[in-house]
Amino acid sequence: MVYEDGNIAETMRLLKFAFLGGILLGGVGFLAGFIGPIIFRPEANQGPLLGIFITGPLGFILGAVLGAVVALFRSPKPPKIEP
Repeated sequence: MVYEDGNIAETMRLLKFAFLGGILLGGVGFLAGFIGPIIFRPEANQGPLLGIFITGPLGFILGAVLGAVVALFRSPKPPKIEP
């Protein structure tokens, strides 16, 4: 998302929040989907694939969206310059 005034710093801030949110929630989703089946169903040999293919990527996507929303709501308002 590039703003009309071309504020690259604000765009980089938005991307940073989105990436960090994706990494955090993606990591939690991956660990829950990878370790959860090992603990609760140790006889299921394909259980860890849940974390690799489903909960990890979905967590990353959800985290990136939530991180971008947080960045938009925490966006500093530019100062108003009166002529």
